[in-house]
Amino acid sequence: MKMKSLKKYKVGGTGSKMQLAIPLPQTPDGRVYRYSPNEIAHPRHFVLGNREAGFVVEEHKRERMRQEPGTTKTVCPYSGVIGDDGDFTHPKDQEAAIKIVKHAAMQDVESALSDMLKGVAQKSRGGITFKPGARTRRPNPQFGRRDLMRLLICDCCGRDYGVFAIALYCPDCGAPNIALHFGREVELVLQQARIAEDLGEDRQELAYRLLGNAHEDVLTAFEAVQKVVYVHRVSKEESGVVPAKPVRNDFQNVERAQKRYAEFGFNPFCALSEDERELLDLNIQKRHVIGHNLGVVDAKFAENARDARLGETVELVGSEIREFARLCQLVISALDDWLGGLSFPIAPKAEGETGGGNEPETKEGTVGDLGSLASRIGRWLCEHSVTGMPDNIDEEGVLTAFSDMEEGELKEALAELEMESCVVLSHVIGTRLPRIQTAEELFLVFDPLVLKSSPITDALHLVDLVLAGDGSVSLSDLHDQSGMDQRRFNPAAGMIVAEIGEGRVSRTYSPDYPARYFTMASEDRVALKRLGKQLTG
Repeated sequence: MKMKSLKKYKVGGTGSKMQLAIPLPQTPDGRVYRYSPNEIAHPRHFVLGNREAGFVVEEHKRERMRQEPGTTKTVCPYSGVIGDDGDFTHPKDQEAAIKIVKHAAMQDVESALSDMLKGVAQKSRGGITFKPGARTRRPNPQFGRRDLMRLLICDCCGRDYGVFAIALYCPDCGAPNIALHFGREVELVLQQARIAEDLGEDRQELAYRLLGNAHEDVLTAFEAVQKVVYVHRVSKEESGVVPAKPVRNDFQNVERAQKRYAEFGFNPFCALSEDERELLDLNIQKRHVIGHNLGVVDAKFAENARDARLGETVELVGSEIREFARLCQLVISALDDWLGGLSFPIAPKAEGETGGGNEPETKEGTVGDLGSLASRIGRWLCEHSVTGMPDNIDEEGVLTAFSDMEEGELKEALAELEMESCVVLSHVIGTRLPRIQTAEELFLVFDPLVLKSSPITDALHLVDLVLAGDGSVSLSDLHDQSGMDQRRFNPAAGMIVAEIGEGRVSRTYSPDYPARYFTMASEDRVALKRLGKQLTG
């Protein structure tokens, strides 16, 4: 038997024992169903598309990947389990494959029988006749497939995929995608806010309701993402290491959430400054007023919010919602890094532990004209910088890391660092230490000790790359060209950006680089050349 229909799917084997490969049914947009082999990775079902055309993987993002994109293995987006592509075949696709093979086999059998009966009784002399009827060809079986509502493109490998609401990992490269999911939630929230802001004066009640919903949605997404990450992290621990306490609404409260993360020695809220932390707390309280009290200020909220008056309607504006979402995004980004095993903010140490690095309090442990404690703090600040850019430092983190020192000694050491331009201090009422912001000079002084690399040497390399270009510089592209990791790249890039005329540097906020891009005029090229000469001595 020729088996013409089945041979269309043949990829190996022999004529009598063929190995077949059946194409997977696709959604209207070309995605296929996938199904996690992990039985507890609910809901297990997801869809997988192609990689975005022309997508280029940024080298610094490879450290986030669990495998090279485009391999023959798939990552469960809900649990991180990795298996062969075949292990992720959806049960519906298995059923479809059987029906397709059955249909093709039946066609081949019918064709073979028809061929066998051709010419039967043509030469019969006994009056027997046989006239085959017209064959009715059955249409190939068709299978409907639907896309899921949450469709994303991995920002690490460019793979198109879809999941139910929230997932942890990209199914292709395995990079954590929690921040990507939350970013999508923020997009939807900001769209709601824009709709509300565009309503006229005669529809202010509706506008307020829409803004209230948008504000609530920020916290809902913030809580949901944290729960998913926490439960996933607990599931990876050995039995009994982390008690499986009911989560309840712990992630609607910063203090309780921190206690949860402390079980793993981690605190994503260290990504916020003290002021940002207070603003986050206030917005969480505001959400409860909106959701449970129709927006009417109660005594507790009035006590914590300066401009709120008891019994009045709490104020809601789009800019506050955007800031609330931004603060939540910073925390979620820290969670995203944590999932990827990257550097992350540490939790306060247990009572009785000391911190502050291992530098001995001797002359050998000092840096330049700094004293021993100032050198220790500078090294600690440098070691705990994730981006290599100026940032606000959490007071509690410093107090905990250097709990073996008196507050007066810490203040004096910080003043030393400020005199060396390594930090900027702001003195405010109600804090135990001055407010601390790291400065570019910190990395110039301490990176050679901490990273064993010099921002000055790196800046010389960047000067050559920039001057060789066309005058329009994307910091992301320059980063890729440099071959450095982000932490090492940014201090050197900051030196370059500082030489560019202010009006030619993008003012758009970038969480990853000192600026998004800049363009160079002739005077900027001269300034960079002089910088190069200056740095080489």
